[in-house]
Amino acid sequence: MYPEGVEVRGNSLRINFIYKETRCRETLKGWLVTPSNIKKAGRLRAVIVSEISCGEFDYYLRFPNSKRALRFGNTNHSGSFTLLNDLMQRWLIIKETDYTPETLKKSRSALHICANLLGKDRAILNITHEDALTMRRDLLHGMTAYTNRTNKQGRSANTVNTYVTVCNEFFSFAMRSGFIKTNPFDNVGHLTVDRDSPEPLEREEFERLISHQSISDQAANLWTVAVYTGLRHGELCSLAWEDIDLKNKTLTVKRNLTNQNRFKVPKTRAGERTVNLLSPAIAALQRQKALSFLFPSKDVDITLRQKGKKRIDKCTWVFITGLSKHGKSVNCGYIGNVGINRLWHDSIKRSGIRFRNPYQTRHTYACWMLSHGVNPAFIASQMGHKDMTMVLKVYTIWMPSGNASEIEKMEQALKQSCPISVPSVPHLKNDGR
Repeated sequence: MYPEGVEVRGNSLRINFIYKETRCRETLKGWLVTPSNIKKAGRLRAVIVSEISCGEFDYYLRFPNSKRALRFGNTNHSGSFTLLNDLMQRWLIIKETDYTPETLKKSRSALHICANLLGKDRAILNITHEDALTMRRDLLHGMTAYTNRTNKQGRSANTVNTYVTVCNEFFSFAMRSGFIKTNPFDNVGHLTVDRDSPEPLEREEFERLISHQSISDQAANLWTVAVYTGLRHGELCSLAWEDIDLKNKTLTVKRNLTNQNRFKVPKTRAGERTVNLLSPAIAALQRQKALSFLFPSKDVDITLRQKGKKRIDKCTWVFITGLSKHGKSVNCGYIGNVGINRLWHDSIKRSGIRFRNPYQTRHTYACWMLSHGVNPAFIASQMGHKDMTMVLKVYTIWMPSGNASEIEKMEQALKQSCPISVPSVPHLKNDGR
C-alpha cells in the first residue's frame, strides 16, 4: 500500500495533490522506485499539502520545469516562466530587421533543432552550461530528425559549430534582456574543422566534360563560362545579356540568385564587379547567344542591401530552362541553383570524370590563373573578393599535372645559380688521437 497521493508509474514515482481547485500530478524525476523513495515521496507530498493549507506553496520553487509552474507560479518568479521556445520565436521576429530571408530561415531551422534537444518547454532560466555541452555532443553524435529526407547518425562539425553560434547569439540576447543572468553557451568551444582543399579540374578533364557527345550545347557553354570567369553559381543563374559587352570583352556582375530563388545584389560591394572575359568564355557566349539572345526580356525585382529597398532590372537570361539539345525552348526562364547542381551531376556522370561538387568550377578558375602566374590581387578582384587574402589562403595550389614543369623550372634555376659539383672537403689526418 502506497502513501496517500503517491503513484508508481512504470519506473518512476508520481505525486498528486489539489491546488487552487485543480488536481495536479508531478513526476519526481530521477527518483528510483524503491521503498525508501516511496516513503520520501509521501513525506514530500505531505509537506506540499501543508504549504498549500498555509498559503506558502510556491509551485515554481517545487517544480521549476513543470508546465503548471507557468499557470500557478508565484508572481515573484514571473520572469522565470519564459519558455525557451517562446523566447526563441520572439527573438526571430526581432532579427527580421537584421537578417536576410535566407539567414533567417537557416537560423529558424537551427533553433528548432536546438530547442528540441534542450527542451523547448523548459523555462529558459533553467538551461545550464551542462545542457549546452550535452546539446553539442548530441548534435555531433545523435540521430537527425528530418521530416523531408533520410535521417542519419550525427552532423558535420561545421554544422554543429553553426548551431552553437546561433544559440550563443540567442542566449546573449536573453541575458542582455534580463531573462537570464549568465549565458550557458559562454565557453562552449567550436569543434575543429579541417578545411577541404580545392579539387580543380585538370585541363584534360575539362575537355572531356565540355566535348562529350551527350552534353548539350548550353551545358558546354555554361561550364566554359563558369571555369573561365570564376563566377559564383548564383551569379551564373542571374546573368543577363544586358550585363555582357562582347565588343569590349567584359561582363558585369550586378546580381545574385539565392537558394530561395530571390534575386539580390552581391553581398559586398566588391562582389559588384567587371570581369574581363578570356577568349574561351567569349567563344562560349557567342555560341550561347544563338540559343538565348532573342528570347524576351523580363522585369525582375532585385533586393538591395538597404532593408526594404528594391530595384527593377530588365533581364534577358543567358542560360535558360526548357532548352532542348537543338536549341528550342518553351520556357526561357532562368536556371536556378538546383538546376545547375543537377546539370553538373548529369554532366559529370556522362563524361565519366572524377566526381567533385559543382563549386569546383570557381576553384578551377583560381587555380588555373595562379598556375599561369597571374597576379593574385587581380584574380581576387575578378572573383569578387575584397583583397587577395582569400585567394592566397584557399586557392594557392599547384595543379597535379603542372608538377613536372615546376620541378624543371627549379632544376634550371639551380643550374644557373649553383656550381655543377661541390668541392670536396679535405679530410683531417688521423694521427691516432
